[in-house]
Amino acid sequence: MFGAMLAFATSAQTAPVAAAPAVAAPAVAAPAVAADERYAHEPDIAAALPILAKSIPPPLAALDSIPADNPVTPAGIRLGRILFYDRSLSQNGLVSCSSCHAQAAGFDDPTRFSIGFKGRITRRSAMALANARFNPRGRYFRDERAASLEDQVLQPFTDKIEMGLKPGELTARIASRPWYGHLFKSAFGNPEITEDRASKALAQFVRSITALNSRYDVARVGKPDRLADFPELSSQENRGKFLFLASRKEGGAGCSSCHETDAFVMVEPHDNGLPALKDRPDDGVGETTGLEVDKGKFRAASLKNITVSGPYMHDGRFATLEEVIDHYSHGIAGKPNLAPELRSTDGKPLRFDFSQTDKAALIAFLETLTDENLLTDPRYGDPFRPK
Repeated sequence: MFGAMLAFATSAQTAPVAAAPAVAAPAVAAPAVAADERYAHEPDIAAALPILAKSIPPPLAALDSIPADNPVTPAGIRLGRILFYDRSLSQNGLVSCSSCHAQAAGFDDPTRFSIGFKGRITRRSAMALANARFNPRGRYFRDERAASLEDQVLQPFTDKIEMGLKPGELTARIASRPWYGHLFKSAFGNPEITEDRASKALAQFVRSITALNSRYDVARVGKPDRLADFPELSSQENRGKFLFLASRKEGGAGCSSCHETDAFVMVEPHDNGLPALKDRPDDGVGETTGLEVDKGKFRAASLKNITVSGPYMHDGRFATLEEVIDHYSHGIAGKPNLAPELRSTDGKPLRFDFSQTDKAALIAFLETLTDENLLTDPRYGDPFRPK
């Protein structure tokens, strides 16, 4: 729900909240960068590859979404990584998957709305990709319109704003690049290029993007009680950790009831009480299911690397984590499908009323969730522009 608590307390009370002002967004943003000649040439195929994390703690292993028909292999990751960065797979050769999911931003987009191949902006803020494999529900995008990760990775290619290809055009574009034949053969046994195989390779690469080596993760090793102070963290970071992880009954804010396990992922979508923006109506999951009970619910990405992956919420309305915490502190709106975790006993929206000290502690804790290595590791970088 920090991304939903994002989309995070000690004393809770209820109070009315004013409707949020409309936030206008331009119809057209700055154009995509000019064509880069490096994408016309063969990528660094022999570059070292990300390694699929195999030592997964049991609570995380239970959330793993690797399907039986798409096991992750080194050859599949290699192919998926190259497809992920290949700008020629957009209508005018100016954008790739990485344009909206930048490594340095935790594989998120640092702009409020992503910029498509013609400079038009997307409807929602992009989602960070780290830890996407930990999703037992198996549905993707903020509105859960994709039934699998394999489905999700294909949709941007034919989106009229994002990459602009016509149906069926993706395979022809891939086949026109001479290096892809042997990459498909290495990954799938023969050089046949199909959309299904492309989606499987892309999904394999995305599943290799895991953030499991943050300061929090290192400090967590060998400690069965997450609520106890970690000697490796400061007193402020430990205070923020307690607020985030402990339930309200335990004296915390209960943020971990929505952002679960040490991957800090959202298992179920939630309505986190964001006031509606007049000029940007959005029913989230309700638009996918058509159900009243799903209106206003959204899926949030893992909170790992959250300090580098703003702006925040499905519509990017909050530029800083301070603004996010202020929302949970005193801005939760009463809505029909508001998450139970954000309601008081009388059904009204909670007011956590965080002190300035606790707000700073929460942010200090969130900073411990940054996996610095993931942000700079060349194995996840652009093979067309090797470092």
